[in-house]
Amino acid sequence: MDGFCKHPSVRASSLCYNMIMSDKSFDIVIIGAGASGLMLAANLDLGCRSGVILEGSSSIGSKLLMSGGGRCNITHGGSIKDFVSAYGESGPLLRKCLYKHNNTELAACLENLGVETAGEDGRVFPASMKAKDVLDAFIGEVASNMWQIETDAKVCGIQKGADGCWEIELADRGMISTRNVVIASGGITYPETGSDGSMFKILKALGLAIKDPRPALAPIYVVDYPYKELSGVSVPDVSVAIYDGAQKITSPRMRGDLLFTHEGFSGPAVLNVSGYAKEGDILSIGYNKELKELPRSLQKVLENRARGESGDVRTKTLTSLLEHDDFVISKVSDRGMVTRGGVMLDELDMHTLECKNFDNLYVIGEALDADGITGGYNLQMCWSTACTCADDLKDKL
Repeated sequence: MDGFCKHPSVRASSLCYNMIMSDKSFDIVIIGAGASGLMLAANLDLGCRSGVILEGSSSIGSKLLMSGGGRCNITHGGSIKDFVSAYGESGPLLRKCLYKHNNTELAACLENLGVETAGEDGRVFPASMKAKDVLDAFIGEVASNMWQIETDAKVCGIQKGADGCWEIELADRGMISTRNVVIASGGITYPETGSDGSMFKILKALGLAIKDPRPALAPIYVVDYPYKELSGVSVPDVSVAIYDGAQKITSPRMRGDLLFTHEGFSGPAVLNVSGYAKEGDILSIGYNKELKELPRSLQKVLENRARGESGDVRTKTLTSLLEHDDFVISKVSDRGMVTRGGVMLDELDMHTLECKNFDNLYVIGEALDADGITGGYNLQMCWSTACTCADDLKDKL
């Protein structure tokens, strides 16, 4: 195929295929052409230096295109100080990155690249409501900064060479070397987009501590699900929590919208606790309303579930269902929006995202053991960590 595209409208699959075969050494290699990898390259002008982004799949930014239902919820509005709690236990460790490169900066960057933004219930989207506009803007800036991008470039090994440079083994492409490596490979969800989790095995073999990854922001399926006929019905402002078999709460109690699907529960409230859930746990739902305030279709199902042998609705049972509608979890969908787990944050200098025990090896974005609730927080984390990493690399270059 032709070399690196100079215009963002060119499809990712046309980018610089096989260019690496004639160039075996780089100043910087980014592994992963998803949100965080592209954001890093968009913020790092190579000048006379050499850099390449390796993407294991056949196209770039696939998961970014899926974000926000194709609308790309790029970040959230309000004070960045309020973001910290959205990442749970990881929030305090991410604070430095978030404050240094915040949501206002991300929105301003997009507008400077020609992508106007618009708010909706606190969430920030491109005004066009098209994720492709965001992807195209970043691709254009990556091109301007003179980065190469290689698709179908599957990394199968990383090691430190005798000369102190990093050696990267590519499937069917041989070895390349670089002074600096940035892991921006994503997590384990939607492997067809390149987020297949294979990089975690490589990093673990290298010696990095990895928290076992699992899907988060995912629908939850339960035993004896009674709401199939309510598929598409939503209920606002419910409370949701996860309990283990000993009835000990294992998640924060989240409030938000609940969505019934044909197979299970979804909606922001459920998605936000899914990262804490596992098979055999209890999903507990509190509707925070009187029966008459719920959708009529839900009222009928709840009344039927509360009927005794005589056919009468048992008031105490109905009240109990309204307060804690509990189910045994059979499965958390593997099609989560993000990954919980990854490279543990205490492996990294959070001022730079460089590994403490491996010089010139960085980890950013979803590959980190950090994830946020719905609302644009996860793409903001990609931006904040990518820009923090770019700052350090600029100093080194």
